Amino acid sequence: MSNSNPAPAALSDVSRAQLLNAEVARYAQRGWNVQSVAAGQAVLSKNKRIGWFWNLILVLLTGGLWLIYVVYRALNRKVQTVIITVDATGRIRTS
Repeated sequence: MSNSNPAPAALSDVSRAQLLNAEVARYAQRGWNVQSVAAGQAVLSKNKRIGWFWNLILVLLTGGLWLIYVVYRALNRKVQTVIITVDATGRIRTS
């Protein structure tokens, strides 16, 4: 039996690095920070946003009491992390 779909050719390390760098650049343009890049893999992070409009309304409505919560959230923001990998065939995956 003949396989009608041949296996994709493996890319060189330089080609994989170029694909990875292009994908990392796209994420960096959207505000992500690069934590590390090595061996076909990059780790990026970004602080989660705080919805300032509704928090401001609540600060005004509660006479400033809500400001305690806003300051707490601003100091303890959650960090989003994404891992970008490029496999030997050039497929880019994020997790």
